[in-house]
Amino acid sequence: MNNYYNEIIAEIKEELKQDHPAEALYMIRKELSMPYIPPEAEEILRLLKRDAVYHMSERRTEHEETTASLLKKLHRSPADQLSAASALGSRNLRDCTEEIREYLAGDPLPEAAALIIDALAEQEVPDEFTLSRDGLEYTFWADAVTPVMKSGGLREALALLDRIFEKEPALLEMARQVTVHKAYMYLPLSYEKGEGDILVRSAAEEVAEAMQRPELAAMAEAVLEGKG
Repeated sequence: MNNYYNEIIAEIKEELKQDHPAEALYMIRKELSMPYIPPEAEEILRLLKRDAVYHMSERRTEHEETTASLLKKLHRSPADQLSAASALGSRNLRDCTEEIREYLAGDPLPEAAALIIDALAEQEVPDEFTLSRDGLEYTFWADAVTPVMKSGGLREALALLDRIFEKEPALLEMARQVTVHKAYMYLPLSYEKGEGDILVRSAAEEVAEAMQRPELAAMAEAVLEGKG
């Protein structure tokens, strides 16, 4: 395995050791969604996923919050909204569409709203919702929204980033995180197949600015121009 996967697997194991199964599961799912994973790394990730799910189920049995309490947390602090939105993704959202409809229409925390919209899309909830964001309203049918990790444009972008930053694993991870975040924040819209370039340019510019390395944007452009 290359150094990148050795580091990621070590980080996941540390999260499990620190009794953070949700964080570990998030990292595992993100890695397993990549277009290509070395077979030996994939085998380890799937074993770790089993461990994380087991610890999550144990914790849920002992400390599970009710769906009603999670819905109340959506109207509290940003941290509460994020934790509630993440937890609600594993519940049957068809049972609380009215509460979710009210939340999304009430100018919610953007990151929390993105998690909920993605969960609605994953569960193919056949209801109409309106998202209020930055003074604009987006009306959508949840079962018509493409879940983030199934977005053709995102998958293209992640594959291109692997090529651009193949020799710099730390920058690759940063660019992946930026790209996935942008895809979430674009919900309920999605980047379609053929639109990966848009995400790549945006992510490369952000990483270049953060690292004060303007040449990274030029590296990205060179790969994009020669991809065909």
